[in-house]
Amino acid sequence: MENSISENVISENLILVKPDAKYSQEILAYKKEFENSTDRMNGAGGLEKYDDPIKWIELCRLLEKQETCPPDRVESDQYMLVRAGDGKVLGMINFRHWLNEYLAEYGGHIGYSVRKSERLKGYAKKMLGLCLQRCRQAGLSKVLLTCMSGNEGSRKTILGAGGVYERTTRLDSEDVDMERYWIYLDPLEKYYNRYNENNRLLTRSGSVEFLTTMRYIKRFIKPGARILDIGAGTGRYSLRLADEGYQVDAVELIEHNIEIFKSQIKPDHRISVKQGNVLDLSSIADNSYDIVLLLGPMYHLYNTADKRRALEETLRVTKPGGVMFAAYCIQEASIIQYGFEGRHMPEIFEKKLLDPETFKVISDPSEIFELYRREDIDTLMETLGAKRLHYVAADLYTQYMRSTVDAMDDVTFECYLNYHYSICERNDLTGLTNHSLDIWKKN
Repeated sequence: MENSISENVISENLILVKPDAKYSQEILAYKKEFENSTDRMNGAGGLEKYDDPIKWIELCRLLEKQETCPPDRVESDQYMLVRAGDGKVLGMINFRHWLNEYLAEYGGHIGYSVRKSERLKGYAKKMLGLCLQRCRQAGLSKVLLTCMSGNEGSRKTILGAGGVYERTTRLDSEDVDMERYWIYLDPLEKYYNRYNENNRLLTRSGSVEFLTTMRYIKRFIKPGARILDIGAGTGRYSLRLADEGYQVDAVELIEHNIEIFKSQIKPDHRISVKQGNVLDLSSIADNSYDIVLLLGPMYHLYNTADKRRALEETLRVTKPGGVMFAAYCIQEASIIQYGFEGRHMPEIFEKKLLDPETFKVISDPSEIFELYRREDIDTLMETLGAKRLHYVAADLYTQYMRSTVDAMDDVTFECYLNYHYSICERNDLTGLTNHSLDIWKKN
């Protein structure tokens, strides 16, 4: 890995720096503070073995590049958290570029420590956050961190940085249990690794979108139809269609979702699941499927080129005369519910996420969801070779009265569904929906 992230990172009055001779006395003081305690000096790149800080600094430089890295070590970047005001070394953190067998099970990508006299001041959290910026710049999508069971301080630091617990492993050589956590650096992966989409669709209010979408799918699906589910998530639609005897091929980007999906497949289901991206369906032949579902990917594409590419790829793999279902998140619901009802409008304007005159949402990947208006969708589709069959407000007003819908008895909910179905295509209402369903027939 090319060492291209050696610049100092500054946050408030804290600086993440690589070891330098000008900090020699501070490095020795840091080491001595650990020697006078029983604490482990994690994330210090073997500093405990060196009495001469210059020799240790030289080792740190050798470890940065593959061609100079000793054969018994992995490439790594060593950093120190320094307080700018007095130049004091507050913590040490080590970022390993890749994992050998031991690190992959017990050590992880990052190790860190804070000197005892400076603990309980939030420095570990700040240092880890700065180091994660370096990991993103280095191209990692996720990093593994471990901590000893019972180390509540480290555990809270990892969880505070978005760590997702995986499992606990036994390190027999040190007679300790090590807890393993993954931190997802891509906002989309991070979101779906902490959020269960199935739970949303299983509530009464969440099921309205699902039931509405299934109702329209059943209008067009025929016995023996070939079905492709792109961005299948945890498999909610694929599994239901498989329950009804259809064969479904599913493509999903997020590994965590795939694991949940596969765990729910029954022996009699005819489902194939593979990891893939809607922007590149080159492994799928043209004109292959009668029904193609695109019920998630358009939520997470932020530029026109990617959006058009997703729609073009979806139509490409659809047979002539086949039907494509695309879902979108509609912006007005978010402005009304999150912005005004949630009292977040000042924050939204401060972040420049909303045009103050047109109230058009300005999304980016850090916000997870791209929000649309009907005219945005029309513009994307206007030059593609397809004919719109239906534009549907998949949940319409449901999410505005979520608690009311969730509390309905069966009879009232059935009545509500029938009412919803009767109005969900009305042009004067569709702009208020949280989720829209756009249905097209390929020419």
